[in-house]
Amino acid sequence: MNRTILITTVVVVINPQLSVAEEAEVGWSYQIVVGVEREAAYTGSDVYVTEAGGLAKATYTAQNGTEWSVGLDGLGVMFRLPKDYEVELTLEYEEGRDNSDDPILSGFPEVQNTVELQGVLTKEFGAYSVGVGVQTDILNRGKGAVAFVGVGYETQLTDRLGLSLGADVSFANSEHMMTEVGVSRATATATGVAAYTPSGGYKGATIEVGLAYALTERSTVYLQASVERYGSNMSDSPLIQTHGSRTNTDVGLGIGFAF
Repeated sequence: MNRTILITTVVVVINPQLSVAEEAEVGWSYQIVVGVEREAAYTGSDVYVTEAGGLAKATYTAQNGTEWSVGLDGLGVMFRLPKDYEVELTLEYEEGRDNSDDPILSGFPEVQNTVELQGVLTKEFGAYSVGVGVQTDILNRGKGAVAFVGVGYETQLTDRLGLSLGADVSFANSEHMMTEVGVSRATATATGVAAYTPSGGYKGATIEVGLAYALTERSTVYLQASVERYGSNMSDSPLIQTHGSRTNTDVGLGIGFAF
């Protein structure tokens, strides 16, 4: 589902460990990030909005490497398994859609804020990683379920500058598709936008690039950019085909402080 807050995007795409040579120490660590993000007004919109965002997060690393976290983005736990596998479970706050961001959404029903449960299994191969994951709306507020598979790469370009690259493909059920780009008959009558009921299946493909530059031992500047191309289940919607774009971009800039 959409990463609706810049800071969530930055922390997911760019591992803060890129600027730290050693492994995380046992005990508590804290992170604060502030920044701005430019993203589409809705999934598939050709209208873009720029918003400020922020994150405060506390993480406890146990002796066995398990990490427990709590923050403005939700609650999470990450287990390190043998043979370089990792499992991460997250309860994540998901913002709804602000219909005022794009005039075409005037008259559309509101998309409510909700909470999602996400599970991700990752296998590391040195600087490379492969992962599969599932997200589901546990409050049943229309976000449905999304599954994805992705690959990633991380490296240090210099002592201070880290690079991350990623790509993924995603799939969603019909409930998610309907909430994102569907147009019910009632909405079509109220707005004049043609009715559209998408099926579940392939959603889209995304490529991402991130840079992390360590200003000091405890402060890092993050730059993230991504491009997503939607499949026909999404792009055949009049919200995309007639009033939007099949390709969306997202750019974020932030600064983080670790304690």
